[in-house]
Amino acid sequence: MPDSLEDKDTSTISLRICVEGHANALALNKDNNQIALAGRSLLKVYAINSNGFTESCNMRGKNQNLSYSANDVAWSTLDSNLLATAATNGVVSVWDLSKFGRQKQLLVYNEHERTAHTVTFHSSEPNILISGSQDGTIKCFDIRSDKSVNTYFCNSESVRDVKFSPHTQNIFSAVSENGTVQLWDMRKWDKCMVQFTAHYGPVYTCDWHPTRNWLATGSRDKQIKVWNMDGRPGLEHTIHTIAVVGRVKWRPERTYHIASCALVVDYSVHVWDIRRPYIPFASFNEHTNVTTGIAWQGSDSHCLLSISKDSTIYKHAFKDATRPAMKANAQGASLGRFGDISFAYKIKEYAPKTSGASNTKSSSFIRRKTNVAGIVQFHLDHSKMYKFILNDTFSGYPLSESVSRPTQEHESFIGCAKELIISGKKLAELCEHNAEVSKKYGKHNATTLWNFIKLFYGSNHFEPPFEHRSSFSNQKNPMNSRRSTQVASDWPQQRSELGQDLNGNTPETANEVDVANDDDDPLGGSGVEHPPTSSVILSETQIISEITFDNFELLRNGFIYVGPTECAKALAFPALHHDVQAARPQLDLKASDHEKSPPPHVPTVLKVSHVPPIPMWEPHKFVSDALMLMNDVGDVQTALTVLIALGEARKLLPIDDTLVEHWFYTYVDQLHRYELWNEACEVINRSWLRSVQQLNQHSTSMHTNCGECGRPMGGKVGWYCDKCKSMQSAKCCVCGLIVRGLYAWCQGCSHGGHIEHLQKYFAKHSKCPKCGHLCSYS
Repeated sequence: MPDSLEDKDTSTISLRICVEGHANALALNKDNNQIALAGRSLLKVYAINSNGFTESCNMRGKNQNLSYSANDVAWSTLDSNLLATAATNGVVSVWDLSKFGRQKQLLVYNEHERTAHTVTFHSSEPNILISGSQDGTIKCFDIRSDKSVNTYFCNSESVRDVKFSPHTQNIFSAVSENGTVQLWDMRKWDKCMVQFTAHYGPVYTCDWHPTRNWLATGSRDKQIKVWNMDGRPGLEHTIHTIAVVGRVKWRPERTYHIASCALVVDYSVHVWDIRRPYIPFASFNEHTNVTTGIAWQGSDSHCLLSISKDSTIYKHAFKDATRPAMKANAQGASLGRFGDISFAYKIKEYAPKTSGASNTKSSSFIRRKTNVAGIVQFHLDHSKMYKFILNDTFSGYPLSESVSRPTQEHESFIGCAKELIISGKKLAELCEHNAEVSKKYGKHNATTLWNFIKLFYGSNHFEPPFEHRSSFSNQKNPMNSRRSTQVASDWPQQRSELGQDLNGNTPETANEVDVANDDDDPLGGSGVEHPPTSSVILSETQIISEITFDNFELLRNGFIYVGPTECAKALAFPALHHDVQAARPQLDLKASDHEKSPPPHVPTVLKVSHVPPIPMWEPHKFVSDALMLMNDVGDVQTALTVLIALGEARKLLPIDDTLVEHWFYTYVDQLHRYELWNEACEVINRSWLRSVQQLNQHSTSMHTNCGECGRPMGGKVGWYCDKCKSMQSAKCCVCGLIVRGLYAWCQGCSHGGHIEHLQKYFAKHSKCPKCGHLCSYS
């Protein structure tokens, strides 16, 4: 049936009802007119009508028994009255809907030691079902017996899903949290038939193709993989999703279509064409929370049922699905690490003319009127890509000439990433070194910022508790020097070392200053108010005398411009202003006063009516603004390295951790693009955010194969192969000795050895010295 017919189908509509609590799984009966829902507080059966859902059976009621709290539910493919559930306490229950009350719970198997994740019935044997558990075992039950028939040990921490093969009667598949897939023969419980590593993370779901011997698996690595199980398992297709894959279901009557839903983040149900794995063929976006279960309504490929944590059931009509490919941008561009640009665009489809005119040329073409991307030819869409490489000249200057060319952006980034130091020295030394590196690569804005960081934080010792100060602090003490920068913890020492106050008095004579506002002093007239913790006093004189600018063009009209000139943001220093009272008119002296002589020993004391407060300027807000501006203009490298180099002093900066986490992800991604792996690992290791620290802990295991039999090395004893009972893989294929140290191996033939020996061998040869496989060493 062609996909174009689904737009003409008007028999299915989208319906929604609310349920009591959310369901974890769903199952359809053999007639596809009833749906069973199972959850922690839910175990019901609904009849599927043309206009909605009708509750037909509530098997839980008010019972709070944990065996009713289900993770999965399965309906017998041969008997519409038989249901099975897998509970959170490890119980597997069999239900008979033809009975009444508590008699519906026909059998209770309490054999799993931990949570039961999945349960399924045999496709041709009505009395057989299997279950998988967190305890790493698979149990086979015969409902004619009150005990399990067989137990299969998977040598894994947890079995997440099991499915019977529709093509071979006694074969079932099992997927585990260690990323492996196993095929078992029900009659052979001691050992699995086939085992292979399918994903680099836990595998949560699997599903057999209805007509082909394909097995689809979904994993935490955000991939859906399709394996050809004829003979040795081979990977046929890989679908890349945006979230952890929770469920997969093949679409009926469509060979290449498969539906999936996610465990987290993504609330939509996507239908994929495995031949075009990077964008969904169709999507259902009705749910407002994570989708927990999906099922096609029998052989009807136009009707999809889904449940979600938003406590809803949806019956989706395929004609109501959105087509992401129709909304996607048909062209794109990317900037390479060396300044080259790649540009891709969609190739327009044309069809030959079908006109019957005799003078029509066979090579004539007309534009298709149908939307090719959305319907029949979805997987045939293709693009064309062009790559533009920079010439050997830059800005009109040939490289061979003596004229020095400007440093390109990617060269500046790579150079700074390799030479900037973020730890191992004192902050002042780090700032001095990094300022020189930034200056070397033409980043004058970063150079100025590093100099400021050295001045602000390089000579001060910051002790907890740290405080942010969002406003200036008014100090009534006039004993503030215009030549010193101190922290509040050093304030008493600073005051004793000042020598003179602003009026030119020594500490002994300063007490003679008559201040009119002493009555308002909250400190009892002492006139001393200590600055808050971590406050920094910075005077105008110090700003001018101690800061060196590498590019004086950045300093204009009292402002420091940080960032490119065309998109600069002015960051100004707050000036230390004083209130100057206007001169008041003086009364004329009387004649009698002219004749009087001044009294002896007149005290030289300056009396003022008001001492203006000197604002306390803190650099924390200024530095945080400068770092955010650096990020805004595209220099996240400088913003993050400054933050890392500050160490504990970064707690003084009012920057949200969410923004800092985004900076880490961005900078690490940039380093990975330039293949600066060591620098990226150092940045990750210096992170104080747990989510960033875990970046280099994902996918750190490399699974090797035995060079003799080709099977995965699943044993725990080094290079020992459990199948062929051999340690040959530990030996060098060139010299024949056991490798101690760095080991290199070919992923094609699984042979390897000392890296030095392989380098010398493959300098003259191209084939494996042991098996003749065409290996390539790089």
